[in-house]
Amino acid sequence: MIQFYFDAVSEKNKKLFDKVQITKYCDWDTPSEKFDFEAILGKYNISVAAPTIGLFSKEPVLGSEGLETFKEEVLHHALDLPMKEKDQREVLSIMASGLLTDEVKKQKLIKLMFGDVDTVVASVYAKLDLIFLGALSNEGVFELNATNNPEGGVRGTINYNQPAENIVSATIQWTDANIETVDCFEDIQEVMELASDKVDLAKILLSPAKLHYMLRTKKMKQLIWGTDKSSRMVNLKDVNSYLQENDYPILESIRRTVKIQNGRSFTELKPWNTKNIVFVPAGKLGTIKNALDSTELKGVMPEPGLSVSKYERVIVKKWCKGESDGSNHVEHTKAESYSLPVIDEIKGIYTLKTEA
Repeated sequence: MIQFYFDAVSEKNKKLFDKVQITKYCDWDTPSEKFDFEAILGKYNISVAAPTIGLFSKEPVLGSEGLETFKEEVLHHALDLPMKEKDQREVLSIMASGLLTDEVKKQKLIKLMFGDVDTVVASVYAKLDLIFLGALSNEGVFELNATNNPEGGVRGTINYNQPAENIVSATIQWTDANIETVDCFEDIQEVMELASDKVDLAKILLSPAKLHYMLRTKKMKQLIWGTDKSSRMVNLKDVNSYLQENDYPILESIRRTVKIQNGRSFTELKPWNTKNIVFVPAGKLGTIKNALDSTELKGVMPEPGLSVSKYERVIVKKWCKGESDGSNHVEHTKAESYSLPVIDEIKGIYTLKTEA
């Protein structure tokens, strides 16, 4: 039923996870049987956002130990969410109810049973967003550390090698102390001039906070409305209209928050570095390299009692444990993906550092 659920969503051309950013900028690559990829740029040693774990390590069950470190291989992201017996009894109660119509039963069951599926699949996409947006907004570098991967145990740096000449610092720092004197458009022009002979830039990606700062600056108001109306408020539509009219890339804010699990506690992280704005060309910026799951390999015998389905390249598995396993009756829902975003267009991406 999970695969039918995913297929129905796809047929309606509707994404399950509308907050996901990576699929806007990267396509899933054809899966490989191997874990290593020549196309991966840079080097790395190598939740909720899903914990990143060793290739052959077991995923944490919403809590876990440190795991092995490895390098030059696709990363393994996974999360297991058990459905406890009381929830299963709720499912049976809904099914047996004579007071509910079939349609109401169906909607209640979907919300209850597929809520677990959505949670674990979303956790994998959250981790991919964390890596991709983190690297894109941090000069092509992302670090896996105790803050963003506390349960996974994997530590190290992924460096996509953004060219040093593609990184520019603002003439005057974009801070509240300088809001009357900073010229954001002048800094944007400097980047555009630098890129003019190399690539056509289509968008300027930035955090909502940095966007609002730009709209409040004195010189931006003067640029849009003139000195005689410089007290008038400027909004995103005004600035983008001006940029388009002058053949400049438009502004687009990146709004994304992911939850990181550490034991029983959760913390929120914003993957995007608010101090940097990033200039990108049109179209996709990269691919998500990925490897086949063991259940997809030819010659591997299916495991009894294991249900397997896919949403894009995230594998969803369901199975039950009970008395014969020395456990209370529980149904597990697990999502995992052997994958790593690769920013193929990194040489055509420019960064403007607005603050030190």
